[in-house]
Parts: sequence; C-alpha cells; structure tokens
Amino acid sequence: MSEPVRVGVVGLGIRGFWLSHLARQCAETELVAMADLREDMLDLAREKFPGVARYRSGEAMAGEAPIEAVVVATGDRFHAQNACEALRAGKPVLVEKPLAQSFGDLRAIAQLKQETGLPLGTYLEMRFNPLHRRAAEIIASGEIGRVLAGGVIDHVGRDRAQFFARARTRSRDAVVSLVLQKGVHSLDLLNGYMGASPRRVSACGGLLHFGGDAPADKHCRDCAERETCPHASSAVGSLPPVGIEIDHNEDFCVWSEACDVEDVSLVNIEYHAGIVATYQEIHFAPHYALHITLYGDRGQLDIEANHDTGEAWIEVTERLTRARRREQPSEDTGHGSADEELLADFAGAVREGREPLQGLRSGFESAAIALGARQSLDQGGSAVELPRLDEV
Repeated sequence: MSEPVRVGVVGLGIRGFWLSHLARQCAETELVAMADLREDMLDLAREKFPGVARYRSGEAMAGEAPIEAVVVATGDRFHAQNACEALRAGKPVLVEKPLAQSFGDLRAIAQLKQETGLPLGTYLEMRFNPLHRRAAEIIASGEIGRVLAGGVIDHVGRDRAQFFARARTRSRDAVVSLVLQKGVHSLDLLNGYMGASPRRVSACGGLLHFGGDAPADKHCRDCAERETCPHASSAVGSLPPVGIEIDHNEDFCVWSEACDVEDVSLVNIEYHAGIVATYQEIHFAPHYALHITLYGDRGQLDIEANHDTGEAWIEVTERLTRARRREQPSEDTGHGSADEELLADFAGAVREGREPLQGLRSGFESAAIALGARQSLDQGGSAVELPRLDEV
C-alpha cells in the first residue's frame, strides 16, 4: 500500500470539520493542515485536531503547508476562489459542491485544471451510494434499453434540520439558488443515468410557501412561538464523532422578509444526445425523499430513497409485458459511507495521476444546469444554453 496522501482542509464549519475527521480517519489520507479565516474555528481545530498545522487562509495553506492536496469546504461563494488557489499552487483539489456559483467561475476552474493537468474532484458523493451504484449497473446491462427520458423529484420535507429557509441558504446572495446549493447532488445522479452532457435548460418556480414579513433578524431563540412552531430550529450544529458543537446563528424565522430563494423549482433539461429530463425541487413536502424515474426503449426504472421512512428500492418495469420486479440492494437512503469512499478514490487519483471518479465533469455539468435554471427563472422561463466543458 502506498503512503497516505497528505491533505489540508480549508473551511471549518460543521462540514469542514466532518471532512477533516474523515481525512484523519481514512487510511488513504493524512490530515496535515487546516485553514479558516476565523480565529475561534482555528482554536477549535487546535483542541480537536492536535498536531495539525493551522493557517489563516486557504491560499497560505496551499502555498506553504507540506501537503499534497487540498480539500475545499468553505461557503459556496468561496469554492471557485479556493479551488483556483490550490491549482495555482500546484495542488490537486477536492471541492465541496457546488463547484462554483457562475458560468465564468466554472470556465476558469476548467481552464486552470486543463493547464495544470492536476486531478480535480467534486464532492458529489451520491454515485457511491449502493442504491445508485446498483441502478447504474442495471442501466449498463441494457435491461431497460437506451435511456431516452428521465425525471427527478427532490422532496425536501418536514425534518427541522432540512428547512433551508431558516439558514443562510434563504438568501440568493449566499447560495444563488437552492437548485445549485442542494439540487446538484440529484442533478449529478441524473446526468450519470442519462449518459450525456446537458445542453439547454428552461425553468419555472417561485417562493410560494416560505418568506413573509417577519424581520430579517428574527431568530427562533427569541420567538414566543418557538415551543409550538413546527419550523423552529436550534442555532447549534453538532458533530458527535469529533465532539464539536458550533453556534452558527442560523435559527432564522422561515417567514422572514429576508427569504428570497425559490422553494419550488421545475427544470426542463435537454441533452446533447437529444434526450430529455425534468428536475423538480419542493421545499415544503410532507417527507424528505428522492424519487428518480428513467424511461428506456425497453423498460422503466424507478428509484426511491425516502429518508423519513427508510424506504430504499429500485423497481424495473418491462415496457411491452409490464412485468415488474423490485430490488432492495441497500437500506441506505443517504450518504452512508459514500463520503469516505469518495475521499479514498480522490486520494487514489492523486497517487495514480488519474481523474477521480467524481471529477471536473460531474461538478461542472451539475452546477451548469442549476445556474442555467437560475438564469431562466430570472428571464421569465426562456431557454438558456449551457457552457460545454469540452469547448472550454
């Protein structure tokens, strides 16, 4: 076995500390450095990750730390900047989703990656989930024939931890759109199943349920209705494996005037191969679940991953006979061990000088769909041509 890849993590929120924990635990990686602009997060890193070097910026860490790769876990708006800093410093980089928040930044990352030839991965881990791996195997076997159309529904349900309207994700300034912030996981799965690159999108939607006239600075902790409100949330995020609790100050009122991101988005996608798909994201569904339907010329494949009920299954229906069978290859409806497997694959890519399984294309094309949907919504639903990675 080769020596573990020495990595540094930039961005020390709950997700950054989780990825730091994985890098420390993973046999293929060694956590050597951590970086953040906030001194209190660096103090927490000193306490929970003794012996790991600390830096005040991702750029300083990428240029000065004795590391072989960078993991980017900063806020969405900083992903492109941190990724480019790492590549310019000669470091392979693994970027948390979404890869970037603009077409221009997607192109800039792609150009730098091509110029440097360094491995670049995107933390879109759902293809590593056993449920989706099995679905990909069925498609590859030809059982449903050539996939011609597909559809995804993201039900974002009633679990209090999943209400995007009560965090910084309520703001377009922070996340651009929830399709970009959350939906790229499902869009990446869809792109893989369709087996083609997206060409054009059109979208409709709106802020139909959340938002309102509550003050922008209203918090659940100060609200007289916090004991009875079904959307009340805590400002404290926890990471039990590391023993970390962080007051992130994001227990905002979901009925706030500051909410300006769509809670319903419907996106039509046209692919270069002439095939088509739809993506739906509903943030006030009664449950938290993902459903995917794929239509081939020989049959139909459905995937259900319901985080509330624990249902996880694949159903195949033959087109002409309507014969149906259902598989339950896994009880895992979410990330499971996918985070660890993606990190290990990225480390292998760095050691072997190859592309990660979840590389630039996954991050570029999933983000491009979401950004195109944002533009289409702003333009009244007109079609938006997407940048093509092969032409950057």
